[in-house]
Amino acid sequence: MSRYTFGKKEKLCSKLVIDALFKSAKSFKEYPIRVMYMPLEESDAAAKLLISVPKKRFKKAVSRNSVKRLIRETYRLNKPDLIENWQAQGKYFALAFVYIGNDIPDYHELNVIMKRILEKLKSLSA
Repeated sequence: MSRYTFGKKEKLCSKLVIDALFKSAKSFKEYPIRVMYMPLEESDAAAKLLISVPKKRFKKAVSRNSVKRLIRETYRLNKPDLIENWQAQGKYFALAFVYIGNDIPDYHELNVIMKRILEKLKSLSA
């Protein structure tokens, strides 16, 4: 049974890894999200995630936090298949989701986009 959680272990907090991720990671776009990913040597979680919503696009913190909450929720509900796949292969990744849209997304549209993103990530790691 998979757990639909997003705990502390799954959050990307290491400044060294974040710097490396933004400098040399591979990326792709699935509008309105830019996905950056980088393999890790060893980790306590199969995927460590960072969500970024630029202040340039949303001036008010309320709007930025709302978009982050939506992204986090869609990821949390759709990730179990991806995580099980990576754990079976013994792979670990650092991920960054950067929101590049100009409007607050609709939950249902974002859910479809997140499913496509996670499918691409699963096929990249195969």
